[in-house]
Amino acid sequence: RGEVSGRTFPDAGQRELMNRGDRVVLGEDDRLTVVPPERPGVFSRVAGVRAIEGLEVLMAQAASEEGMAVSVFRVRPRHGQDVDWERVGSRVEAALDGRLALQARVADHARTYDRDVVAEAEPAPPEVRTDNEASGSATVIEVHAPDRTGLLYRITRALADLDLDVRSAMVQTLGHRVVDSFYVRDLAGSKITDPEHLAEIEKALVHEL
Repeated sequence: RGEVSGRTFPDAGQRELMNRGDRVVLGEDDRLTVVPPERPGVFSRVAGVRAIEGLEVLMAQAASEEGMAVSVFRVRPRHGQDVDWERVGSRVEAALDGRLALQARVADHARTYDRDVVAEAEPAPPEVRTDNEASGSATVIEVHAPDRTGLLYRITRALADLDLDVRSAMVQTLGHRVVDSFYVRDLAGSKITDPEHLAEIEKALVHEL
């Protein structure tokens, strides 16, 4: 349980959904809420669907309690069209069931969309920073990188591959660059304090970027 932007997360309504013990996928207005049984990579799979649907992430949060997880994404359509929440929900269900070739679909989508923006993007290299002082309960990983389709998916997939639990994520787009902050813990629910482990995390993320 945590607090982001002054609001407790998960809130009472989200906790009620978690207490049901069943998968819930809700899309409404600018918000996608997904409540599945807890398992590695859930956050990444939802982020992948968001990418192939052309939805830009303004904010993302995640938490887990007693075997259930909750992810909330505040999004906006990249091209200004209305969100087809029925289609998004169906694809999220398929991704959570392992019935969607997310990595291939994200790559295909990126080749189509990023072709027109690569030349405009700033050439500054990506940066990955880790911080164990900013939070009392999690390691903060901050990523600065050129904005690309599927960036959040690739980052969170890499974190899942390293058995890291994403507790929350804040996304900010500055021109053609993004600044993403992730609050993560290891499988034991602790900060990552081993310098070699932190170095491996940075290496994995820079490789994805």
